[in-house]
Amino acid sequence: MGRARQLWEEFSAAIERKDADALLDLYTSDATWLEPHNPPHETDLLIQAYLKDWLEARDNVDVSTKRVLESDEGLSLAVEWGVSYTAGGRRWTDLPRSSWIEVDEAADAIRYHRDYY
Repeated sequence: MGRARQLWEEFSAAIERKDADALLDLYTSDATWLEPHNPPHETDLLIQAYLKDWLEARDNVDVSTKRVLESDEGLSLAVEWGVSYTAGGRRWTDLPRSSWIEVDEAADAIRYHRDYY
């Protein structure tokens, strides 16, 4: 298992725990997070703030990894996954998502994360 996969597993576990502090440690200081319908989130602190707000509006978060494609050197990853959570008085189940992650080897952290849903 490469570093990108390890970071994905740490990311999904932190999301399930709603652990915004752990999320900060996963990204480089100049990281970029992109997703539909939102402006880019640039820097680890802005990514953490965005995810913290997202998580605060949800309970009982569950991430299920469906398929992982990892580069030979283990520094980039595409993952198909689902997320379930409770929000607004109802349960949202297995909403499909896809993420693309690129790791900065020197920083040993994610420098690029693109999410699709």
